[in-house]
Amino acid sequence: MATNYVQDGDVLQLTAPAGGVVSGGIYAIDKLVVVAIADAKAGEKFAAKTKGVWSVPATAGLTAGAAVGLEAGVIVAAATAEAVACGKLVTDTVGGFADLLLSN
Repeated sequence: MATNYVQDGDVLQLTAPAGGVVSGGIYAIDKLVVVAIADAKAGEKFAAKTKGVWSVPATAGLTAGAAVGLEAGVIVAAATAEAVACGKLVTDTVGGFADLLLSN
């Protein structure tokens, strides 16, 4: 049996970036995109989900199935230069939100 297994990676303990994190918010920690499941101030540890489908802020005009990225806390088209790739949309953007299938 393998002896190097650490965890399933579904929930990670990370250090909150500048400005801290709010539960339910989507954040890029370098190239890792996560959804915080606890509030934390900058520099504090917080629990973060790496998988799942989440309703998150998204730019208008994005459609279900689109590959997307995260830029400044908002889902944008994957081709956007500063965006960190984070998954695909399950729904179209409606009212400034879309359902994201988070994948890292």
